[in-house]
Amino acid sequence: MGRNTDVEKRMDVEIMEVVGEYNGWLVLLSVVVSILSSYTALQIVNRMASVQRTRYKWLTLGSLTFGGGIWSMHFIAMLAYDMGMPVVYDVALVVLSILAAVASSFTAFFIISKGVDKKIWRFTGAVLIALSIVSMHYIGMDAMKMNAFIEYNPWLVAVSGAIALAVSFVGLRLFSLYAQKGKVDNKKDHWKVWGSSTFMGMAISGMHYTGMESATFFMKGRSQSVISGPVVDPTMLAWMIAGGVIATIGFLIVLIKFDTEMETTNTRLDVANQMYRSILESANDAVVTSDEKGIVLAWNKSAEQTFGYMAEEMIGEPLTKMMPAHYRNAHQQGIERYNQTRNARVIGKTVELEGLHKEGSTFPMELSLSTVEDDGRTYFTGIIRDITERIENEERIRELVYKDDLTHLPNRRALYEHLAGYIQDVHEKIAVMFLDFDRFKQVNDVYGHRMGDLLLNEGALRVKSHLTEGDLLARQSGDEFIIVLPDTSVGGAKSIAESIIEEIAAPFKIEDRDLYISGSIGISLYPEDGTTPDLLIKRADTSMYQAKQDGGGQYCFYTEEMDQHITRKLQLENGLRKAIEQEGIEVYYQPQVDVRSGEIIGFEALARWNHPEFGFIRPDEFIPLAEETKLIVPLGEKILLEACRQYQQWMDEGHDLERISVNLSAIQFMDPTVVSTVESVLKQTKVAPAHLEIELTESIVQDSTQALPVMNRLKKMGIQLALDDFGTGFSSLSYLKDFPLDTLKVDRSFIQTIHENEKDRAVVDTVIQLADRLGLSVIAEGVETEVQLDYLRSRGCAEYQGYVFSKPLSKTEASALLTQSMAM
Repeated sequence: MGRNTDVEKRMDVEIMEVVGEYNGWLVLLSVVVSILSSYTALQIVNRMASVQRTRYKWLTLGSLTFGGGIWSMHFIAMLAYDMGMPVVYDVALVVLSILAAVASSFTAFFIISKGVDKKIWRFTGAVLIALSIVSMHYIGMDAMKMNAFIEYNPWLVAVSGAIALAVSFVGLRLFSLYAQKGKVDNKKDHWKVWGSSTFMGMAISGMHYTGMESATFFMKGRSQSVISGPVVDPTMLAWMIAGGVIATIGFLIVLIKFDTEMETTNTRLDVANQMYRSILESANDAVVTSDEKGIVLAWNKSAEQTFGYMAEEMIGEPLTKMMPAHYRNAHQQGIERYNQTRNARVIGKTVELEGLHKEGSTFPMELSLSTVEDDGRTYFTGIIRDITERIENEERIRELVYKDDLTHLPNRRALYEHLAGYIQDVHEKIAVMFLDFDRFKQVNDVYGHRMGDLLLNEGALRVKSHLTEGDLLARQSGDEFIIVLPDTSVGGAKSIAESIIEEIAAPFKIEDRDLYISGSIGISLYPEDGTTPDLLIKRADTSMYQAKQDGGGQYCFYTEEMDQHITRKLQLENGLRKAIEQEGIEVYYQPQVDVRSGEIIGFEALARWNHPEFGFIRPDEFIPLAEETKLIVPLGEKILLEACRQYQQWMDEGHDLERISVNLSAIQFMDPTVVSTVESVLKQTKVAPAHLEIELTESIVQDSTQALPVMNRLKKMGIQLALDDFGTGFSSLSYLKDFPLDTLKVDRSFIQTIHENEKDRAVVDTVIQLADRLGLSVIAEGVETEVQLDYLRSRGCAEYQGYVFSKPLSKTEASALLTQSMAM
């Protein structure tokens, strides 16, 4: 602005209006100071709200900083106005103006610190702040000492006051918003802070310059009187004040940033400590902290539950209070060793120890120990877990792994480990006994498994009563037990076996029932019969089966011949399986002949096996094996099918045969599919049921409850039924009365001695006569001489079979014999 002079005369004195110029740089500086002060004020409000415990510190700093900033802006703005005359300031009034600025700031910050958010309080606060700011401005104006006086435009003064009130109200609102917002930590929020700061700074500056515009300066006369006191260049003073304010603001911003970081760090530490305490208290394991003397410093909830002591009972007490007596010396020595060497074997490791409960009981526990060094002192933290349940579970698992559930004797796994241990200890003699209860299956079948279990337990107790502490009794499986006798000779093993067999033979009293069983024992000896657990047990098992075959209720030592027999039996079993699968079993046919005419009326189908290694195997060797292994079922089905197929072929060729006879074993007969199997074979081969004769042994018909329904079903189909080997077993006339039989077969044993034994002749005569009276056919087996045949003819026997007519023939030989018979 230019400098103008208007001359007015008032009361004979020349009065001149002074119009000054604004220094643009200082005006800009005042605005910058105002904006920076506002920015700092907002940051301080934010800190005051974020950290409640230090809000009065920030209240004081904020009041001084913001008030000082407003006053500095005002003073710099006044220095920016150059009226061309020297100006000095009244110190008292300047201080008063500063106090007014600080008072306005304090009022604002105090209202914010109290969290007052009602409009009436904000308006009242805004009025007080505005009055303080207006007072600061006009007191500052009045502090100017110069060769001039000031007149104010009341309207502009009012406008400046209104601006001060609006700035105060908006400032309070902004302060409240930032106090509620809390921490400012993203770019968008920072731009809002700077925007708010700029608005407030410009508004405060606007209020000042409006107030300056309301003032008109008048100088008396043309001459300038000399102003007493030091005069400082206003520009330099303005820059000095601005520099001081900016430095103060910079320091505060750095302080705020540092305080924020410290707060964040402390917050994180507080959160970490709270989390640590929370984890510590909620941990399932006991956590105990002690000092280097073994005095307890911390004791969590789990420790209370584990040891029974409350925290107040243990803190300050020695750790030995929760230790059994036999651990205390070692614990004390360990602490002393660590304090001397700073080394301990258990640090960083997990060890199993015993704990002492408050009630005096001990329990197994697991300890993990760590240390912390702080200011030359050592602190120990132990994580302790009560492992009672785990130990019990391990014991239960060990029981399951090494003990038999029923008898609680060592099981097979334990047996093998113990026997291997005996062998490794190089005992000179070891006897291994394999004990099996004879007829135990019948007890289970008749009285049920519960009674069988009770019998096994009682039997095990009886056996154990004859053993010493160094002997081992284990349950192999079912009713089989293994006895290991270390350092026992043949005589000693024999004596113990005899006493055990005698003990088992005595009646068992189980639930008011007398049960009778016997025991068979097989014995193998180390090292003669084997040097491994497997071999010794296997050979004891082999000799036990030999004892059973010899009648049971006795003992038997292992011999190599038994092994050879077992080996042959196993090889035959394997070979029999392959023979059945690969059609290795042949069907031979023995003619059944009419005694009077000498004509062939039928054939009996017989199984023959030519083993690829052992050659011809007798039926009385492989048929019992087939029955024992249940291979008789598929074998019998194949023989039945082949015999019926061959019979139908002969019939298609024009031969006149009454029947084809096929043997049915007891195992086959008890098979639930036997009737459907026979029916299926007849359908496949198209043989009429009346031409099929099934031969049954006496062992089948002894169980009439099961046999009779099956026989009736077969008979209903039209099949002929013959009773084979009649008279050799437990023959009963009720068979002939009750069962639907068609034929009786006289066993070969009676025919062979028919001329040597009067009783045999009597039996044969009686059977023939009885059959005739009952309307049954009779076939004599094993007729080998003409003398035997003549006798049968004289007694009226209708049919026979045997070597006197023909041995069993292959199907080719049988076909040739039939052709030859037709030609004669």
